[in-house]
Amino acid sequence: MKHFKANIQNQTFYLLPEKVIFWKEQKALILSDLHIGKASHFRKAGVPISSHIHVNEFFVLDAIIEEFIPEKILFVGDLFHSDHNQEWELFYNWAHNYEHIELILIKGNHDVLPESLYRNSRLQVVDELNMGNIEFTHERNENSECYNISGHIHPGVSLKGSGKQSLKLPCFLFREDHAFLPAFGHFTGIAKIKPSKKDNIFVVAENEIIHVS
Repeated sequence: MKHFKANIQNQTFYLLPEKVIFWKEQKALILSDLHIGKASHFRKAGVPISSHIHVNEFFVLDAIIEEFIPEKILFVGDLFHSDHNQEWELFYNWAHNYEHIELILIKGNHDVLPESLYRNSRLQVVDELNMGNIEFTHERNENSECYNISGHIHPGVSLKGSGKQSLKLPCFLFREDHAFLPAFGHFTGIAKIKPSKKDNIFVVAENEIIHVS
């Protein structure tokens, strides 16, 4: 896998084109906004989308785990999209394949399932997580005394080609005191951001990470 090595708060982060971070010192995978179950949500609305899209997402995570051998996985909110449905069982079975990996959910606004379902799926559920001088929350904590990493907004930027065509792509956005993660899940949409000159933008473009500013 092609990845981009970044130093954040004197820590080594590998930004992966799968929209995941591997934190070397903590041996942790970091990802946000999976929205498991959104395919079922679409089906209920009459849109014929297969649950196999979520199966493929777990295959992607399997490959990353095999390469980086993490000790923990941090889900930075919105792990599941809505009410309980059969797609949660996909996650339940996947989670129990990795009994040796600590699974932590930083609770997001869509994470509304009963606590018992999270516990049975081996998840530790917290509202925020502090690890050293880095704080994880689903939505940005503007009052954090630590470097804040969050998800929620599904950041993306538009890249323009020579023929005036443009393409909106997901990105990692790093600022002086906080960072936003791209959405890992499909069908989540992308919110176009307006970066400043001080921002560090890492665009996810097919199978590579491109540092554009």
